[in-house]
Amino acid sequence: MHQLSVIYLYGNDKRQKYLGNMLKEYGFTVIDVPGGSDIYDRHILQEEILMLPVAAHKEILNGIIPFIHSRTYIIGGMLPTYLIDICNSEKARFLDYMKIPEIAIKNAVATAEGAICEAIKTSSINMHGSRCLVIGYGRCGTVLADKLNGLKAHVNVLSIEPPDIAKAAANGYNKASSNFGEYDFIFNTAPALVITPELIDTMKSGCIIIDIASKPGGTDFEYCQRKGITAKHCLGLPAIYSPKTSAKIIFDEIIKYIAHPAQDWRPYE
Repeated sequence: MHQLSVIYLYGNDKRQKYLGNMLKEYGFTVIDVPGGSDIYDRHILQEEILMLPVAAHKEILNGIIPFIHSRTYIIGGMLPTYLIDICNSEKARFLDYMKIPEIAIKNAVATAEGAICEAIKTSSINMHGSRCLVIGYGRCGTVLADKLNGLKAHVNVLSIEPPDIAKAAANGYNKASSNFGEYDFIFNTAPALVITPELIDTMKSGCIIIDIASKPGGTDFEYCQRKGITAKHCLGLPAIYSPKTSAKIIFDEIIKYIAHPAQDWRPYE
């Protein structure tokens, strides 16, 4: 099979634009499709790639579904289950690059830096010397705690996973106490409701919550608003703060799949 040469690029955030430029420089024909607009006057019958952004909007997904067939290749981040089901039923190939370990690990750095930037922008105090709580000690939590520590913040970690608790302790971080009133910043990475009204009631008024967990986040945002606690749900931080680096991370991995025969693809479900 010849190398795939035409890529339809969906989405118009900065990360997608940098990714498109990198693909063009590599030699691909890249056709920009703004938003969810439909540029087709025919069904795509050739072996062409539909390149979606991370967590593509429904209007984009609904726009491509009629054109999915056995010679379609879909690449995107956080592909929804119903789209994967359609790809499987039509025997289309797909790749969810946010499930590639190398991308997920490198992406955690950009996410952590963006989260800290959001905290600094929102606060009236220095990060240096502040008391920070990191909830969750997976990829993002680990990088986030280390970067906060590098800024000379006092970092505590909260996790329900025994291995993560042990790893955090080995890295020198204290286990969080039940007194959330001591923290200036709380960073949540856990994709479940962990910052509840009961905990919010114990926080001091100047506390800032930066929640980077996937939707709907792990914070009761409505209750925070009622109590005057600043809580921000910050998604897509790599595309906002480091789109060029983030695009390069994606490019370096997906090019391994695009430039090789279809049977070499390992669809991440």
